[in-house]
Amino acid sequence: MDGGKAVMSEKTEISIWFFCGILMLAYGVVLIATGIMEFNHPPANEVLLPFLKELHPTLWWGVFLTAVGGFYSVVFRPGKQ
Repeated sequence: MDGGKAVMSEKTEISIWFFCGILMLAYGVVLIATGIMEFNHPPANEVLLPFLKELHPTLWWGVFLTAVGGFYSVVFRPGKQ
């Protein structure tokens, strides 16, 4: 006690969506890096969907995950009121 005043400690809960946003952001950054590397060194296994090679799905999926993860991380960040 400080001079007769009780110190109130606030317990704040961290949203699960914040953690999901951080995870999506991290995966998105990794996929963007992988997608950029695939421009010069395309993957060896083109058996499954060879027509996707020109579309660069790894890069676009990384951009999407980074954008959504960044949005969730900002909107649901701890301490935001």
